[in-house]
Amino acid sequence: MDRHLSLSQAARLIGVKRGDIQKKIQENKLTVMEGTVVLSDLKKAFPEAAYEDNTMMEKMEKFMQDAVHKMAQSEREGAHLDALSRRLVKINKELADEKNRADHMEVLIDGMKQKFIELKVNVSHENTFNEIKTWFNTAVRNLEEEKLTTPVENLENQIKQFMQPHVRLLPSRHDYISDKSETLLESALRSGLAVDYGCNNGKCGKCKARLLSGQVEKTRHQDYVFSESEKSQGYILTCSNTAITDITLETEEAVCCDDIPLQTIVAKVKKSVQVNDNVIVLTLKTPRSQRLRFLAGQHIELACNYHQQSDILQQEQPIVAEYSIASCPCEPANLEFHIPVNKNEAFANAIKDDLKNIDSLTLKGPHGSFVLDEDSPNSLIFAAWDTGFAPMKSLIEHALSLEKADTIHLYWMTTKVENHYMDNLCRSWNDALDNFTYTRIMCEAKTDVVVESLMDHIHNEHSHLMNFDLYIAAPGHLNHLLKPFLISHGVKSQNMHFESTFHGDEISD
Repeated sequence: MDRHLSLSQAARLIGVKRGDIQKKIQENKLTVMEGTVVLSDLKKAFPEAAYEDNTMMEKMEKFMQDAVHKMAQSEREGAHLDALSRRLVKINKELADEKNRADHMEVLIDGMKQKFIELKVNVSHENTFNEIKTWFNTAVRNLEEEKLTTPVENLENQIKQFMQPHVRLLPSRHDYISDKSETLLESALRSGLAVDYGCNNGKCGKCKARLLSGQVEKTRHQDYVFSESEKSQGYILTCSNTAITDITLETEEAVCCDDIPLQTIVAKVKKSVQVNDNVIVLTLKTPRSQRLRFLAGQHIELACNYHQQSDILQQEQPIVAEYSIASCPCEPANLEFHIPVNKNEAFANAIKDDLKNIDSLTLKGPHGSFVLDEDSPNSLIFAAWDTGFAPMKSLIEHALSLEKADTIHLYWMTTKVENHYMDNLCRSWNDALDNFTYTRIMCEAKTDVVVESLMDHIHNEHSHLMNFDLYIAAPGHLNHLLKPFLISHGVKSQNMHFESTFHGDEISD
């Protein structure tokens, strides 16, 4: 059975840059399927490359993944010292075995070098011998270079992460790693989990959770007072404690839109940057005692609050608009919005021209069901038109924090290059992440052109769509046309998600 390799694994295996492999893919000389390439295809595309055995790396990666998974299963036992000792013994044994194997390989290589010297005087097919010798010398050089570039630090980080306390939440059975420098709440939010909380400073008690196993340590003062019954049951505040062993918590966690309450929050304008003629990136900071709870992909109503001395304050109706949240729920204090600049958009014009008079904004929501299906095992395709990129950014960052999908592919469609206003961010994801691919598409703002351009790119880059969830943010009439087209290409209705709340360049028929 052929081995499937990520692009980074393939590059390391044959000693070339990842960009060289991507070039072969673009030239249709190498096929990529769900972010991986097949070893046999790789050998055909790079016939002169030297291949080395990556079994050790794969074995260590699998060992670490299995170890972390097993460790997260301990719902009642916690992480006692004897359990930690067993982990260390197992790791040391594995490392020792791999070191012995590496030593044997070096002895074998030295023996082969000596054998080449002996055969040189006796070989009858000189050209064949020279070809084999050249290949061998290239393989040895690549092996030495690989030693210099082996990500030892990554292994060390994995071991450190392995030793960090793990938290299991019930009844959701979600797991996350708790950094000892953070509170349990901070680590949960950073991991993309929508746990319940309110003030984040030990006063309201909304983040309380029942400690079922393991040990925690209080890291900050709390004013909230537990009842005697709650104390006897082992309740703690996640905003005031950190884990010192593996623990299991019983706590409220939002798993669907209905679990998130509607909120009204007054947020300060932290930053407003007009990134091009058409888009303003607005950042709001919520009060420490009132963070916004939302799911990635949702939108919220914004209303301008003017300074008391502003003449605009006398107007009868506040300027209100609704926009998708572009930031990840793991950063609830800083909320990002992408505001299209349009002469007919009163809110956008207020932000653009009257920001000096605007003291804060009132947030009401969140709304919408365009959220990530966290129970789906499928890979992810995101497609956005214009500022439809905003909810995609939130969803992608959330998916990355969850380490959810095997592969993620983003298609961003606009009418001109400057409308890809966060192109550098997308390209940085593409360069840094093995499982992420970014494709920007420029086309006319006409329905048939947009549909054809998007489907051509998806069809060329994915041989089938049955194992994908698709998230599309574009004008409503385009979504209605795309749905039957996607169904005809094997996508199930439940695997298609459309965001119809849209601001930006319209698409004409």
